[in-house]
Amino acid sequence: MLNKAYVDLGAIRKNALSVKKILPAATKLCAVVKADAYGHGAVMVASALHTIADCFAVAITEEGAELRLGGIEKDILVFGRACREDIERTVFYDLTLTADDMSDLFLAEKEGKRQGKKVKIHIKYNTGMNRQGADTPEELSEMLGYAAKARHITIEGIYSHYGAPENEKLRDSANRKFSVAEKLVKSFNEKAIAHISASGGFLAGEYADMVRIGILLYGYKPFETDKIHVKPAMKIFAPVVKNRKLSAGDTAMYGECRADKMTDISVVRYGYADGLPRENIEGQFNNRCMDLTAIKENVAEGEMFPVLTDADALARKYRTISYEILTKASARAEKIYKF
Repeated sequence: MLNKAYVDLGAIRKNALSVKKILPAATKLCAVVKADAYGHGAVMVASALHTIADCFAVAITEEGAELRLGGIEKDILVFGRACREDIERTVFYDLTLTADDMSDLFLAEKEGKRQGKKVKIHIKYNTGMNRQGADTPEELSEMLGYAAKARHITIEGIYSHYGAPENEKLRDSANRKFSVAEKLVKSFNEKAIAHISASGGFLAGEYADMVRIGILLYGYKPFETDKIHVKPAMKIFAPVVKNRKLSAGDTAMYGECRADKMTDISVVRYGYADGLPRENIEGQFNNRCMDLTAIKENVAEGEMFPVLTDADALARKYRTISYEILTKASARAEKIYKF
């Protein structure tokens, strides 16, 4: 029996509608469903949002292909650059390609010609995060010049990303750089979609033509704000497989931690292979094993123990962020959907 991940698709829909209620009417909503929709199940989440989101975004070609095979027909933007091994599937499944430099355009034009298709492209522009993207207006102009002559590619958008959306100074710096890129692309295609905000940028009031919403869909915020209310959409439970009483001085699981008095523990069938870190945190006894965890509670054998109910709370214990918790915690869990 697998662990159980209960996913509330109704909550995800309500979270998305809460975002749309704030957005200007002309601003599009791109639902980010990469990393298996942050662990919630990409095809099911995208299907639930199909009438709400204008388009979807994934990280890699395989994730986009999975959505297409799952019946998702709307535009799907692939954030990661398509390497030569990916480009055939990217074009075949009609995914929107991210172009970082001239080589991406050459690759897309060649494959578009081979398959007899137009390849949709959003150009990534670097505004200070220094991950992907064209770096200068001159580089961007060269890409647009090539696209104007190419027969099998179409530039449909320009985008960037905030490294620290809550920091107004850094955000303004990124906006100034992005404004130059946006004007260049819209002089080439006035209908091109400009987007720079993920959930954090949206919460900071930066909308442009489209926002890319990820973590907010799943019920969590990138930083504290009263601007919007969202509801967590997933809870994970695992079965208790054994109860034990430890005497003072006894140890259990891996590590050197010993009981300082008579202690009840319950062994839960959830280990670091199921997604959460190995590290010993409050409420556990010693480190997790690959497949088991000891908790300092007496829970009846066969009962389902709540492994995850609040990703923010767990993230604080592990000194990380809710994104990392969510994308890993359901690794070996059956997803059970509430509509």
